Parts: sequence; structure tokens; C-alpha cells
Amino acid sequence: MENKTGKYFKYAIGEILLVVIGILIALSINNWNEKRKDNVLKQTFLLKLKSNLQDDISKFKEVGETNKRYLMHIDSALTIVNNHEGYNTADLQRHLKYLNRSSRFNTNRIAFDNILSIGKVNIIGNDAITEKLFSYYIKVEDEKEAVTEGMDAYNRNTFGPALLEFDYTSSSKFKTKALSEYIESPFIINSLMLKKQMITYFDKQTDNLLLNASEIKELVSEELKK
Repeated sequence: MENKTGKYFKYAIGEILLVVIGILIALSINNWNEKRKDNVLKQTFLLKLKSNLQDDISKFKEVGETNKRYLMHIDSALTIVNNHEGYNTADLQRHLKYLNRSSRFNTNRIAFDNILSIGKVNIIGNDAITEKLFSYYIKVEDEKEAVTEGMDAYNRNTFGPALLEFDYTSSSKFKTKALSEYIESPFIINSLMLKKQMITYFDKQTDNLLLNASEIKELVSEELKK
């Protein structure tokens, strides 16, 4: 009887061990699968993030070129205002219209927003990239609100309405104002100076964002090689 009980006990222990081993193997396989899925997700995210950052870099460069073109016209207008000999109203108007223009940028943050929405930011596995990403997108939103939207509001509420008083009409009923009326207007002179300051500041901030995006893109490229 004792022999049979011993055999049964050993058999039961063996069965339990097999079950435990089976569970451990299943857990190990499951963990391996999860890690594999996470790695695939990480690679996919990083590739999309790199593409998004390249979009941003291209946009920042485009905005930079636009800003430089606007500054060129503002400087030309200031030259005419300060040294108007040999110029006429049409010469000034050709540059003055850029007072009412501004460049804007919209970054591509689809990859970042997607990874946030599923709560998998930590999957990046690189604290430097994660921290720089959060900082970068915060800076982008701050600049869009403080510079781009502020400049648009000033164009809409100040520059635009004021410039309507200075010949911007195709009606022959209105005579073109003399150049002297422009260059003697405090509004025109102050507006040109202010707009130059605004564009110069915006251009500097855009360059900083361009550097930030380029730096993060380089870090992402290095992470993809691992």
C-alpha cells in the first residue's frame, strides 16, 4: 500500500512539475512575443517620427526663405523712406504690401500623437529622445501662439486696416497719394520698423526649431541602428 502511495505521490509531483514547466514555457513565449511586438512597434514609430521630423525641417527651411524675402522687401521700403530721392509711390507700394503678410508653419506630429494616444511613449527606450520630443513640441506650440498667431492678429487688426487708406484700390476716383505722404506718416515708418523686428525674431525662433528637429532626427537615426 505504501509503495503504491509513494508511486502515486511521485506521479502527482511529476504532473505538477510538467504543468509548471508548461506554464513557464508559455509565459516565456508570451514575453518573447510581446517584446517582439514592442520592437516592431518601436521601429515603426521611429521611422514615422523620422519622416515627420523631416517634414518639419523642410517646412522650417521654407519659412526661413519666406522670412528672408519679406525682410528684403521691408528693408527696401525703409531705404526708400529714408532716402527717397529718385523713387516714386509705386516703388514704395511694391514693397509696402509685405507689411500685411506673414509666414506660418504647421508641424507634422502624427507619429508622436499616435504613440501618446496608446500610452506607449516609453517604448522609445531612449530618455534623451523622449525628453527632447516633449520639449520640441512644447516649443513649437508656444511659437505658433506667440509669434505666428500674434503676427496674423496684428496684420488683421492693425496693418491691414491702416494700409487701406493708402491707395490700395483700382478705382480711378481716387488719386494716388504722393510719396511724401507715405514717408511723413509715423504709422508707415513705425510699422516698417516693427514688422522688421517681428520677422527677425520669428526667423530666429524658426532657425532654433530647425536645429531642434535636426538634432532629434539624428538621435532617432542612431536609435534605429541599434
